[in-house]
Amino acid sequence: MKIGVPKEIIPQEYRVGINPETAQLLIENGHELFIQDGAGSDSGYENADYEEIGCSILNNPEDIFDTAELIVKVKEPSFKEVELLKNKTIFTYLHLSSSKELTEKLLEHNVTGIAYETVDVNGELPMLKPMSEIAGRLSLLDCISLLKKNNQGKGKLISGTSLADPANVLILGAGIVGINALQMSVGLGANTTILDINESRLSDIKAKYPQVDALISTSETINNLLPKMDIVIGAVLTAGAKPPTLVTKEMLKLMQSKSILSDVSIDQGGCFETSKPTTHDNPTYDVDNIIHYCVKNIPSAVPFTATNALNEATRPFILRLANNNGVRGDNELIMGLNTHKGFLTNKEVAIAHDIDYTDSDKIL
Repeated sequence: MKIGVPKEIIPQEYRVGINPETAQLLIENGHELFIQDGAGSDSGYENADYEEIGCSILNNPEDIFDTAELIVKVKEPSFKEVELLKNKTIFTYLHLSSSKELTEKLLEHNVTGIAYETVDVNGELPMLKPMSEIAGRLSLLDCISLLKKNNQGKGKLISGTSLADPANVLILGAGIVGINALQMSVGLGANTTILDINESRLSDIKAKYPQVDALISTSETINNLLPKMDIVIGAVLTAGAKPPTLVTKEMLKLMQSKSILSDVSIDQGGCFETSKPTTHDNPTYDVDNIIHYCVKNIPSAVPFTATNALNEATRPFILRLANNNGVRGDNELIMGLNTHKGFLTNKEVAIAHDIDYTDSDKIL
């Protein structure tokens, strides 16, 4: 199979879909790799690193899309890229529940869209996990900087001192993002509270982190906690679906001025009513004197780590997809199939956008 890797074009997206180790494995299995000029440079991989293992370097994205049968990326395609993808296959993070327009474009152009984030292995999402780990850790670290007065924050040190109280951190969701944010928060000495709807998960947290308040998530609990929180991290995930709204605009009135809302769920549409996507170069905005941090591609800030962690997770699936020339017969990859032959094959996305859903069994 001919596999193409374009350079990411979303602002401050420094990761690359395939690193040299993954490329070498694919070439050893008889596949051809086409890498756009400079696609890996921000992740620490130059053209020569790909060329020496047998990849071809092409100058522009049009050449990549024209040559390849399968496109492997990190982030969702732009509308221009979708036009280049007509009747082709893309394997990437799609996050279609957050964009009806992108969903419709993929359907219009008969793109076979396979999403990293919905490939399911025994109830786990293996290609979402590595980026969730990084996003959870960085979300807390980025909020620490936003607490500084010179960054228009409250002027608080997250750990406090022997004579000053630490900051208060609330984490909404105890999945991979939430647990990694919790580890950072506890390690830095913040007063940490985490909410979830899974009692068993909360019990495990209480056993491992007795200093943490681990509570069942309800609207009443969130309302009661918001007035004393300095940082609130939204870490809610429903696979393939838009997350529920846990903090409304009205609830911002409960919070102290210059408190921080960090919405790590923004890829899927966000879990705060006032959330909207931001970028690394313009990461925050204020609503009612509450700082909002809603960067969609948080892991891109550490592209070397993120690219290699992502490839460790995606490598076997890319190989299976290429070796089998598609997802047919592979139940795990079929779970990743979101669009195919003009049909929407992800039920959660169909519900989010009120578009007709078609079971993949009927069209594969």
